[in-house]
Amino acid sequence: MTDLPIPSSNSTSGFKAWWRSIFSNQPRKIRLRRYVQIFLEWGIILVVGWLYANVMLLNLDPTQLQESGEHHESSTFPLLAEIGLTRYGEIPLWNPYILTGFPYIEDPLNHFWHLVSTVPVKIWGGINGMKISMLMAFIIAGWGQWLFAHVFGLRGFSRLWAALLFMLSGGLAFLSDLGWYELLLGVVWFPWCFAALWWALRRRDWTSMILTAFCITMVLTTGGGYYPFYLLVSLGVLTVVHLLWSRPSKRLGRLLRAICIAVISAGLLAVVFIPVIHGFPLINRWTGDDREQTFSQSIPYALIHYIVSDHSWVGAEILGLPSGWKWFYIGAIALGAALCLSPVALVIYRTRRVLLITVAVLATVILAWMANRYTPPWIYIYDLFPFLYTLRFPNRLLVVATSPLMVLAGLGWQSLYRRAQQWKLKKNPDSTLVSSVKARLIQPFRSLYHWLPHFALITIMTASVVDVFTVNQAFAFSGGHVDPALKTALTWLKEYDRSLYYVNLGGDGIYWKGGSVAYELEMPVINYDYGRHLVSMDRQYEPESPFLALPKYVFTLADVNFPLREQAHPVNDIEGYTIWYISEALPVAFSAPPGLLQRGVSLSRNMVSELEVSYDGPNRIIAEGQPTRPGDQLVVLVSDYPGWELSVDGKPAPVLPANDYLGAAMLPGNHTYIFTFRPPSYFWGLTISALTLLATLVLLLKESPLWPKRRRV
Repeated sequence: MTDLPIPSSNSTSGFKAWWRSIFSNQPRKIRLRRYVQIFLEWGIILVVGWLYANVMLLNLDPTQLQESGEHHESSTFPLLAEIGLTRYGEIPLWNPYILTGFPYIEDPLNHFWHLVSTVPVKIWGGINGMKISMLMAFIIAGWGQWLFAHVFGLRGFSRLWAALLFMLSGGLAFLSDLGWYELLLGVVWFPWCFAALWWALRRRDWTSMILTAFCITMVLTTGGGYYPFYLLVSLGVLTVVHLLWSRPSKRLGRLLRAICIAVISAGLLAVVFIPVIHGFPLINRWTGDDREQTFSQSIPYALIHYIVSDHSWVGAEILGLPSGWKWFYIGAIALGAALCLSPVALVIYRTRRVLLITVAVLATVILAWMANRYTPPWIYIYDLFPFLYTLRFPNRLLVVATSPLMVLAGLGWQSLYRRAQQWKLKKNPDSTLVSSVKARLIQPFRSLYHWLPHFALITIMTASVVDVFTVNQAFAFSGGHVDPALKTALTWLKEYDRSLYYVNLGGDGIYWKGGSVAYELEMPVINYDYGRHLVSMDRQYEPESPFLALPKYVFTLADVNFPLREQAHPVNDIEGYTIWYISEALPVAFSAPPGLLQRGVSLSRNMVSELEVSYDGPNRIIAEGQPTRPGDQLVVLVSDYPGWELSVDGKPAPVLPANDYLGAAMLPGNHTYIFTFRPPSYFWGLTISALTLLATLVLLLKESPLWPKRRRV
């Protein structure tokens, strides 16, 4: 099989040389055959990915949503993006539908800037856009693994097999089944990063460095909290190994290229990282650290997960692991080839030894990290940097490790195949009549023997792909719908009470399935805490707190009594849900004397005067009214946070928080108070990212064939 026309490391003209190598430096027939083969392989990946996931992910019914994991919670961010972009024409910087509001742009799980997520959401809406982006993620995984395999020496059917198996692997099916949407979107770009970095370090142009930085950006814009650490270590290993293999005279230049890639990536990611860094001390995550590293295993035990196809394995307490969250099936053929045939390739496949050792080192480091409580030096590194204990679920690294393992397996099969090709019958040098007749009789068998390695390789690999396809498809996708009864009940309440208020879904528990419904109806849910809340909320729940935002309505199942307060009484029963009204809940916007808003004072409903209030998109709150008494202060029960600005009748005014909620000094008479969330961290990050993007576009244009050439004198 032929190779992609990638320019040599000595090329100094970047994209121009690559362009010429495609369209001018090779005979037309060779170019055509080469690209027909590439397009055919990428087309096969596309078709297999579509067949794998189309039944579930191409069902564009907005009420159809998988229920086997956290899909309802994961759909809330795509729905928030749809609300902001489609309904109000703005980027959602604030999330008004969780707790009493949360800075979405500083949320570490924010994935608004990930193109594969937001573009489909803009086109197809929140839920359907989420499903389309998941389908795209599987196909991107296959294409990226194909490129990774190609850069590290795989060709032909072995290359296609490695790409298909990673796309269909149990790790990606596992993320899809559990509804870990942002983790799925991010992990599929790891093979792209591996291939792009290895390719870029041995070149001398800007194009390859910019493309590598783009791949890194696609990983880190997904909000996968662990991925910056996973990617830093993985790419660091590849960089170190690459420098060790390089000539001493080229090491400094290649190290500088790696630093340039990091700088470009940081510039592009400024709009993500600067807000998150700003919000880090202001946001409280209750997940805590995992000192025991519960899901860490020794490497032999961990490898067993790759070959078990029984679905009950996920919930089994076995091999030192608690139940749940272990499904990484790739089959015995793939794992056996990676472990058994790759050492054979190291002996007989001399032209690929450097690449094979590099991939083996990468896979070993990732697996050793997964087994951190058993293998040095990780066990010592964790004690040295205790922050690493917050990286729970180290077994997720098995998803990343699948990628280099597939390349190792492909190199093993390819070396075995090429050795088999060399075992051919020798021609008989005699020219006698007997020899001629014997040669004619043997020729058909000679041709059969020549194609036997092809047939055996294709048969084994096809069987492997079919097996993994069947097993993981049944695991990854299941049916489900948005709760129609809860949607009916929430819709009735929205018509019954058109004011702004908080609802509680589940009472003492949480109806996680209601998240997508509430977001779609733009109804704030006060008891949704996705593992993080503002530090200021802890102060609001202290005994000396003067007042607290409470839900006006509580939804429970019809057979559940909910005596939250003595004033709670049922309003309606709708399709199995009871709606409770909490009469003592403060209105979302009210006026009160400043003396009643101090700590140590207990503020009740009859001490305040309600004002009209509404959300005008995710980033604006509009309150209207006049003070009941001179000197009253306006209070809006939305979390105060750096970045809120206030205008009164269009004129700027200071924000005066009350008990860590938004507030303002009220003017005599009827006025309009508009609170707008415009965090400086967002605009600083956006400016840096925009300038970096502009600079990279100029550099790409200068190395493209479209840039005019200088005339030589």
